[in-house]
Amino acid sequence: MPLTHSLEILPQGKLTLDILENLGSAIIIVDLNKRILYVNQRTLSLTGFSKEELIGQKFVSSLFAFLDEERCPIEILLNSSSPCEFDALLKRKDQSEFYAHIIVSLINLDSGEKLLIINFFDITEKKELEKKLFQASVTDYLTGLYNRRFMSEALQKEKELSDRYNIPFSLILFDLDYFKYINDLYGHDQGDKVLIAIGELLKKKIRASDLSSRWGGEEFLILLRNTTLEQAKIVAEKLRKEICLSNFLL
Repeated sequence: MPLTHSLEILPQGKLTLDILENLGSAIIIVDLNKRILYVNQRTLSLTGFSKEELIGQKFVSSLFAFLDEERCPIEILLNSSSPCEFDALLKRKDQSEFYAHIIVSLINLDSGEKLLIINFFDITEKKELEKKLFQASVTDYLTGLYNRRFMSEALQKEKELSDRYNIPFSLILFDLDYFKYINDLYGHDQGDKVLIAIGELLKKKIRASDLSSRWGGEEFLILLRNTTLEQAKIVAEKLRKEICLSNFLL
């Protein structure tokens, strides 16, 4: 299908090639065999591909994997008047990644032929901001460990998992002896440095699958997944010795 013919699919012919080329979002038109009929300039700048690499070719799997997935299979589009709309992580030609908001719509031509219009735009900054906001909501501001709210929810989920599949888990709850003495003698800034150092130690010493949190002022809680009580005792003793041998006030 020539490019000029592919543009006839647009509603009542009101949109022209010039308008498509100057849209802020990327536009790709493909047939049901996933052959690319048209791409606008924004698509090229966003993905790093040239027109020669896209026009007339089968769709690029790194860009259009969602057409083969459950969230937006072509078969669903053929049987629905509603477009697919979702966020996805896409890859550019150089394999770098970006988050995109994608809208896939089915267009019926007068000839009876059906085509897909894929409209997408970069939302990487939005996703990064959402990630930062989420991290801030679940993280203790001082130590960088999880906060009590997040850990409480994690404990509930872990208990449900344990009850259902009989998978053991253990908890280590500890506080710092004489911490008030540190604050009174050296000042709260030094006390904060101790808490930060404890947080860094826990991040390094527990497994990636486990969770550590600041449970209270100088209290810390560790969730050890798939761990028996006897195994947890060994971990707790190693941590106790590590903390006792450390000089956090240097």
